[in-house]
Amino acid sequence: MKNLIKIFAISVSLFFVQTAFATNNCPGIEAGSKAYNANDFERAIDEWRSCVDNGIQDADLYYNLGNTYFRNAKLGLAIFYYKSALRLRPNDADIQHNLAYAQAMTKDKVDEDDEENPLLSGLFKIHHALSLKVQLFVLLGLFWLIAVAMVGCRISLNEKRKNVFMGILFVLTSVTCVIAASAGYKIFIAETEVTGVVTAADADVTSAPNNKAQTLNTLSEGTSFEVLSLQGSFVEIRLGEKVKGFVKTSDVGIIR
Repeated sequence: MKNLIKIFAISVSLFFVQTAFATNNCPGIEAGSKAYNANDFERAIDEWRSCVDNGIQDADLYYNLGNTYFRNAKLGLAIFYYKSALRLRPNDADIQHNLAYAQAMTKDKVDEDDEENPLLSGLFKIHHALSLKVQLFVLLGLFWLIAVAMVGCRISLNEKRKNVFMGILFVLTSVTCVIAASAGYKIFIAETEVTGVVTAADADVTSAPNNKAQTLNTLSEGTSFEVLSLQGSFVEIRLGEKVKGFVKTSDVGIIR
């Protein structure tokens, strides 16, 4: 109960700051804000969705839609918009918190190994701690430091000092390689990975992209999955190692 109050408190406390975005681009922003403040959540959703339909892509818009859908007990759509917001602003702690809380309420879970390599776990934490923008700035600074270390190594006449510069150069190069690999992976994921969320009460996973195919599994509302391809009115999906098949596009939301 305390967590539920907390998520609502976060939503309300940040709401007034976040309603100022994109007001010049879509009149539905202001109308949705007024409806939300009047506890008319259906109207707020309609107004904000009109902005989404007009092509506005904004993390605050998606975040507020996620909060409103959550308060309207539509878990799948709440998760869909939280994930859409997080894709635009991956380091936002409030979006991460609300998304994690909403996902904890879903029924379907992906089996994962109990044992986790502590080294890999640490690297993944560092990988997610820095945004791509920050990593690129850090890389730029590291390149300059490497250049200075190379010059120092080349012009130094003292053997001991040259060894110090060589050691610094090795450390800087190692750190650069790690951060560059992390940034490259983020760019690759951003360009290639497509995920989706079940927004209907449930979604049948079938063996083929048609209405007569065998039902293999049924996913509950709010379940996230990997999108493999789009085939007409069906989406080819994968969830962990055990679930793979096709779901109707009308039952899911695809995060692009």
